[in-house]
Amino acid sequence: MAPDSMRVRLRLRLIRVLTVLVDTTGRLEVEVASTRSWSRCPFCGFKIRTVHDRRRRKIRDLPVSGRRTTLVWIRRRFVCGNCDERHLEIHPEFEGGLTRRLARGLVADAKVMSIRAVVRRHGLDWHLIQALVTSWSATVAEHRRSRRCRVLLVDETSMRKRHRYVTVLQDGDTGQILAMVEHRNAEALKGFFVEQGPRWCRGVKVVVSDGSKSYKAAIDAHVGHAKHVLDRFHVVRWFAEGLTLVRRDLQRREPAGVKPAFDPELFRARFLLLKRGDTLNNTEQARLDRLFDAHPRLQAGWDALQELHGLYLADDRAGALEALDRFTDLYATGELGEFHSIVDTIIAWSDEILAWHDTGRPSNGRIEGTNNLLQVLRRVAHGFTNPDNFAARGLLLT
Repeated sequence: MAPDSMRVRLRLRLIRVLTVLVDTTGRLEVEVASTRSWSRCPFCGFKIRTVHDRRRRKIRDLPVSGRRTTLVWIRRRFVCGNCDERHLEIHPEFEGGLTRRLARGLVADAKVMSIRAVVRRHGLDWHLIQALVTSWSATVAEHRRSRRCRVLLVDETSMRKRHRYVTVLQDGDTGQILAMVEHRNAEALKGFFVEQGPRWCRGVKVVVSDGSKSYKAAIDAHVGHAKHVLDRFHVVRWFAEGLTLVRRDLQRREPAGVKPAFDPELFRARFLLLKRGDTLNNTEQARLDRLFDAHPRLQAGWDALQELHGLYLADDRAGALEALDRFTDLYATGELGEFHSIVDTIIAWSDEILAWHDTGRPSNGRIEGTNNLLQVLRRVAHGFTNPDNFAARGLLLT
């Protein structure tokens, strides 16, 4: 025995090591067999001990000391004395040509690496690894979608910016992705609800989405009993567009082609103007006061935005309605024509906006964070062309 030799257990259940076939610096092959002396006939159910013949099957295992490890399994073929049928034995630790622990390791690697990188690391076929990920993802999805979902979050994310999108559905309580459906239209979301069935849909109490009319049509058709809430982030972004239009109108001080065409101070304050009044420090407030003295209409727009923020800063629905009344008074002066489209939006989505106060103030924040992870995954994989592969890997992120 070499001076640097040692005995190491494989730690696989019901496996007996027969001999080491290859032991080099880059490769290890071990001959193994099952410790069971019998098998159950899959045709009649009888317990069998008669072996018809033996075959050798190579099984890849986790690397040992950085070496690619292969188990050569002496696989028996049994013959049944009751029905005279023959069958090959199966083993609980082996799955196809891999050990179960290697299969789990491949799926874990695929969560943070591209499939191609996993291929290079383990020396396996791309399609084999992707099939493992898809199979495990389907099992995870089936388990998650069989449970009741009280708060459903709906949003879209891109496979290819401005070209291909998928709809992401997430459990708002657990943060787990339930499904990723190709496209971002009503039919995509309706297909998910139809697949889940009416019993599951009846368990949904709150649905949070962005201002997509397509999503609203699908939600009203299949979970109309649930409270539909418009996500706060998207609503505040709509509110801020009105003030942005006011600022852009004021900051252009010269005709096009004349430089500088914009008032630098107004332009530099574009982000400061979007902050809520209760979050400003003394320096920021003083800076805004100087701008408001020079541009009174800008202050009117900023005051209108603060009242719209009051819809969410209010303690309850009644307080939100009071803030909305104050905004209406400012808008009625006729100085804020840029807020016209916002008023139309508030009217169209008033029930969904105010429902935020009636449902425990839910948010799409979780799914927005998940979308960030999905975009990181997309970059790691150097893009996706197959939405099924994107969904399979995306489901494993949460």
